[in-house]
Amino acid sequence: MVQTEAAMEAYNEMWAGIVPAADITWMIFIIIIGIAALYMARRFVTEF
Repeated sequence: MVQTEAAMEAYNEMWAGIVPAADITWMIFIIIIGIAALYMARRFVTEF
């Protein structure tokens, strides 16, 4: 698990200057993509 922790720290440091709270932002981004995908799937199914 040491390598995973080091990779996450490096990733957070890389994005820290661009995106505020990068350690939380990627989780929020994935949730938003999931909600958008569910909405698009629901619209696709209701057309048939």
